[in-house]
Amino acid sequence: MNSRTIGKIISIGIRGVIGEVYDSLGNYVNTKDGVRFVGEVGSYVTIYEIGRIIVAEVIGVDEKTSLTSNNMAKPNSSRQIYLNLLGEIVDDKFCFGVSKMPLIFSEIHVISEKDLMTMLEVGDEEQFITDGSKNTRAILLPIGQSVIFPDYAVKVNIDKFFGFHFAVFGNTGSGKSNTIAKTLQNIFKKKNYSAKGAKFVIIDSNGEYNKAFSGINVVNNEIKQSLFIADEEISTNKLEIPVWAMSADDWAILLHASEKTQIPVLKRAIDIAKLFYDPSNPNNDVKNHILASTLLGIINSSDSSPSKSDKLKAIITNFGTSEINAQVKCENNITLREAIQINFGEMKNQDIAMKYLSGFVNAELIGDSFSSKSVPYDLSQFVEAVDFATLYEGSISSQRIQEYTATLSTRLQTIKDGVQGKILSKTNFKTVDEYIENLLGTNQIVDIDISSLDDASAEVVTKVLAKLILDYLKQRKNKADMPINFIIEEAHRFVKNEKNYGAVGYNIFERIAKEGRKFGLLLGISSQRPSELSKTVVSQCSNFIIHRVQNPDDLQYISKMVPYVNQNIIERLTYLQMGNALVFGTAINLPTLTKFEQANPKTDSDNAKISEKWYVN
Repeated sequence: MNSRTIGKIISIGIRGVIGEVYDSLGNYVNTKDGVRFVGEVGSYVTIYEIGRIIVAEVIGVDEKTSLTSNNMAKPNSSRQIYLNLLGEIVDDKFCFGVSKMPLIFSEIHVISEKDLMTMLEVGDEEQFITDGSKNTRAILLPIGQSVIFPDYAVKVNIDKFFGFHFAVFGNTGSGKSNTIAKTLQNIFKKKNYSAKGAKFVIIDSNGEYNKAFSGINVVNNEIKQSLFIADEEISTNKLEIPVWAMSADDWAILLHASEKTQIPVLKRAIDIAKLFYDPSNPNNDVKNHILASTLLGIINSSDSSPSKSDKLKAIITNFGTSEINAQVKCENNITLREAIQINFGEMKNQDIAMKYLSGFVNAELIGDSFSSKSVPYDLSQFVEAVDFATLYEGSISSQRIQEYTATLSTRLQTIKDGVQGKILSKTNFKTVDEYIENLLGTNQIVDIDISSLDDASAEVVTKVLAKLILDYLKQRKNKADMPINFIIEEAHRFVKNEKNYGAVGYNIFERIAKEGRKFGLLLGISSQRPSELSKTVVSQCSNFIIHRVQNPDDLQYISKMVPYVNQNIIERLTYLQMGNALVFGTAINLPTLTKFEQANPKTDSDNAKISEKWYVN
């Protein structure tokens, strides 16, 4: 028995692996690496066998009482430790999981510093670049200190952590925002061969990250941060979303549109806007068909003649073509304006207008006539397109469509006149690529502050940005040559566990979770309610940082959805201190209880100081 030997295995079975601590030992032993506690829950032990070293974690301690055969003898007691086998060290490499169970009566040892370093992958953080220079590239990133072994930094493999999707879970106030801020601050500490190629887009739901990153250029002058704020009151750094980049699904969320009657109108409105606001499209055949069909539908409707005339004039004014406009002559030198003019409450020449317009109707043109390219238009033009689409749908299906879409039009007008109307704009960009390149710029951190938006608006902004960035990356010549980490705070508000995927038939975050890595778009989701998140997205995350979680539904969800988790880990999550978290996944060898330092500068997420606010002079 050496100085590290603390006991032996006495049971291997359905209750797991159980060891017995030797009676001669106290609570700690002296080793050449220093003082080590015996049987501390959460500590690591090793079991030596030929060709391998089994590493196990102490997950429980119990007292084993035994009575002697002598009458009136005092009971003797010994300690039993319950072990969770984590992995094996073979040829100085740690591998998660064991190939076979250890033998009974094998000796149990306190882990050595060498084995601990191998297991925790405490190696060189940087490697020399093969260009003949003395420059180094970071390959491991320190994120915190081990709680059980405070002398050791917890490091994650940069490629395996940030090259895949990751998740940060925990109750409010448990330290999620600080963890993300501190981790990103650590990335940009390196000044020689800095992380200039990094791109982090943060959806800042509570407006708390700008404080943490606003001075990052002072720490490292090669690193830049930009801030965009979704607020109508500001003139600089204001976030603008190109209204022409929004899909029918985005509008459906924002307008609470019904699927059967209102979403088809939105889809038609987008098609009409792209068709009529595209100055590069010289072909008026489809435009004239839609115009003529709509105008004929209005004339044949049951509306009063004055109402018909007003609608006809509005459509012709906003969407008229060279063939169908107010001044074009229909018959006998009578213009279209004159044909729809009201005289003594009646439209006397409507037959002339109908005869002229009928010549442009050709339903066969509609098939593949709508372009998928980006056509810039503003919110007012989209409102007009929705009114036009409503009338057009009424002309080819049911005139009651206007009744069904009345609430849609009201909500759209409210958005146009409100905060969202200042954010949804035409912008100065003609393509999605131009917009995204301006948004990202030469910055390493892009903070999108959406704290002033309501839930529906914030969800649309987040989804639209995610979709635009994915589309941008998919079109790049070299796949995944510009990786972007898209971090979403309060992710349960946006990355929902939905069954109804809306008009486009898919959830953009689930698509990114499944396809984004191939194009360089990597999700980072932070949430206090993991059970409300999309199961698909969570299942695609490769690394997890979990702070204190106490809600039973969330704990059960984590136990089912997150790999590498056992019941012992789940139980630990309920009593973690603020700032401590369990880190596990492909970027770290085994689940490690980690203490995260305070970000400097820290995030703007402090709790309210109630006593100071209550008791004032």
